[in-house]
Amino acid sequence: MKREEHLLGEIYAYRYQGKNPKYALVVSHGIASHGGIYDKFCVHHAEKGADIWSFDAPGHGKSTTNRPRGQWTMEEWADASVAYAEHVKIETGLPVFVLGSSLGIAAAFSALHSDAITGAILMGSPAVPSTPLLAAMGEPWRNEAVGQVLGMVGRAARMDCSILFNFDEDYGYAGAGEQKRTDPWNTWTYDLASWRTLYTYEPPIPADKNEKPILFACGGKDASFPRELLKGVADSISGPVEFYCMEEGTHQLMLFHT
Repeated sequence: MKREEHLLGEIYAYRYQGKNPKYALVVSHGIASHGGIYDKFCVHHAEKGADIWSFDAPGHGKSTTNRPRGQWTMEEWADASVAYAEHVKIETGLPVFVLGSSLGIAAAFSALHSDAITGAILMGSPAVPSTPLLAAMGEPWRNEAVGQVLGMVGRAARMDCSILFNFDEDYGYAGAGEQKRTDPWNTWTYDLASWRTLYTYEPPIPADKNEKPILFACGGKDASFPRELLKGVADSISGPVEFYCMEEGTHQLMLFHT
């Protein structure tokens, strides 16, 4: 399987293409990661008829030519998903689906307003902008005083992703965090102002107005986000939404349960 690197504007992506693809996937990775970590998933599904484009979100991986790593907004991330979906649609003519893993589901869901996108696959996270849960979680972040403080201190206010998430638990095995550190393209700290945009961003089509098909998947043994929590998030999205739980699955379905 040949893995190609592509550049669209400032956004890098990895393309996996088998013979006679029937549909395309535009993949948004999770927290602290980049688009090149899903080889196992992408090769498997490319060989079964998918044309897969897995991109580095703005401020992640190689998509840092005009900014420091860890600096991004959710609007930029969603826009990058749309840009790649529209590019892939023109390039291939195939039905295009956006796929988000963990934090990446925020960008994938927020891209559904594009006419180039047929539907979405959302995996393992409650981070769907405009749902009641994320709105409640984001109330403190939307306070103007928080924005003013972050504006004053700028990039000095940082979030350590490895402290926020225990990657040994998140990935489902001891030593995962240490192993993840060996990948030079991962992003270990975010500007706190960037993280705030997860809670302040409003998608063009809110969750209660969605009309496109969504597959919402989770792992029954996800130590980070229980099935009941994610089922509630899926139920709060309108339109044709199917919820699927892989009983033996952990948080990282693409990495360990392909």
